[in-house]
Amino acid sequence: MHSMMGNTTGLLRAVLVASSTRTRDGFTLIELIVVMTIIALMTAVVVPMYQGSLTYVQRDRAVRDFVAHMKYAQERAITDATEYRFYFREEQRDFWVMRLASMKGDEKEFAYLDEGATEVRHLPETVHLDDSKARFDRDREANYVAFYASGACDYVKIVLESDDDSRITLETKGRLGQFEVKEK
Repeated sequence: MHSMMGNTTGLLRAVLVASSTRTRDGFTLIELIVVMTIIALMTAVVVPMYQGSLTYVQRDRAVRDFVAHMKYAQERAITDATEYRFYFREEQRDFWVMRLASMKGDEKEFAYLDEGATEVRHLPETVHLDDSKARFDRDREANYVAFYASGACDYVKIVLESDDDSRITLETKGRLGQFEVKEK
């Protein structure tokens, strides 16, 4: 019996030594669950922050694009010595630039430009035109700001409002042809 115990003890010792020196080829299930939980928590924190900043960037770009097109119309009116108009529609949230093509009596006819600035641009879903004070063109069913060869323009107030209740007000100063942009 003693020899049998000696063999069993030796075998047990051999198994323990072998298992302690053996290398692991993978991860345990617990380790994988802990890592996946950490990744899920980090994603839950980062994604909303990223979406908020993306919305802000889209809104900021849309406002800059809107103002840039107005300034483009003003610069082209001066350069070409003819009237340009910046059109916008509140309901459709779009805008574009046109130039005076001809005069028939008292009627002015406007045409789209040949270059890329004539594309109708759209504001993102998060930005709305609100409470604008500008003249209205019945034929195009759009408001507009007229820019003249002298650098002057219509007095206008255009409000861009985003879903997060921030408001940007664009005002032109008429004869001075200046723009004022206020953010609330």
